[in-house]
Amino acid sequence: MKETTNTKRDVYAIVTDKIIEMLDKGKIPWRQPWTKSGEPSNLISKKPYRGINIMLLASLGYAQNYFLSEKQAIELGATIKENEKPHLVVFWNWQDKEAKEGEEKKNCPSSLLYGL
Repeated sequence: MKETTNTKRDVYAIVTDKIIEMLDKGKIPWRQPWTKSGEPSNLISKKPYRGINIMLLASLGYAQNYFLSEKQAIELGATIKENEKPHLVVFWNWQDKEAKEGEEKKNCPSSLLYGL
């Protein structure tokens, strides 16, 4: 469950593959099955997830939609089950991109994939 910050991965392709995988299993991820389990949120900060992460996490079918990072679990003194796989979470951040000569710097979105 390591953060994948150094590895370049196509976020769009990975999310698309995840949605196709859910559709193949008979789940329609954009239908709202999570009304009883609540909005996906971080257990520690209580901050709700946004964007595509809502669909990705809510469609997992848990009774409660609270999530932790590996680091947060370790800080709580918890252990992660052997062979447990992380869930996909997309993190967006704005970064300044170098501009060509005579142009201004651009502030563009950049994405990272995390495993929870």
